[in-house]
Amino acid sequence: MYWWQEIKKSWIHFVFPATCLYCKESLQPSQAVFCYACASLLELINPQERCPICFDLKNNTFVHKCERCKAFPSLFLRQASAFDYFGPAQTLVKQLKYGNQPHLAKGMAAFLMTQFDRLKWPLPDIVIPVPMSFSHWLKRGYNQSFLLAEEMAKILHIPLFNCLKYTSGNYGQASLNLGQRKQLKQVFKLKKTFQIQDKRVLLIDDVMTTGTTLHKCAEALSEGFPGSLYALTFCRTTVYD
Repeated sequence: MYWWQEIKKSWIHFVFPATCLYCKESLQPSQAVFCYACASLLELINPQERCPICFDLKNNTFVHKCERCKAFPSLFLRQASAFDYFGPAQTLVKQLKYGNQPHLAKGMAAFLMTQFDRLKWPLPDIVIPVPMSFSHWLKRGYNQSFLLAEEMAKILHIPLFNCLKYTSGNYGQASLNLGQRKQLKQVFKLKKTFQIQDKRVLLIDDVMTTGTTLHKCAEALSEGFPGSLYALTFCRTTVYD
């Protein structure tokens, strides 16, 4: 019976009270991972305030693209993120990435889908995750970008192509500054068994920091002659190229 399920749920929370991922306050049975106050801090980035190409902050709201995109054309037709990298959004990324909580990907993908809808981008033909090194996958047990991309593909009812292979070293980038990230020789390769020619591609990652990883992925994908490339990440840091 429904009421009995609710009683059991409430009892579990009483004996083992769940806490908000962000502020660590106890959660009510009706709350998921954040308390109401912290959940209210999850504010999607307004696409109208960002460059439509690189999603950097516009210095002139009346231009269609920022000065950098005018000077240095991107391989992506569009790039965007759901949140800036701070507060509860940052906590979600860290818990998904380092907290062994892969179940968070489903809810995070819902936010990605909401932002995708606000962006008014055309429906992609395929969704592709940013790959990770085998040693990092072995340590973590999963690729957080793959989980996000998988959930997005389910929502959009389109194929998921795990077609990029990470072939460089096993370093981590989380502690590196912008200059160090740019000096890294990341190498991604497009698996020959996947055909992406003339397809509209949506690349998914958890965080965009300098944009180097997305750019390297775009270079590899370009070898398959896609029709167009789009990139969407859950968060974007304040450190840009």
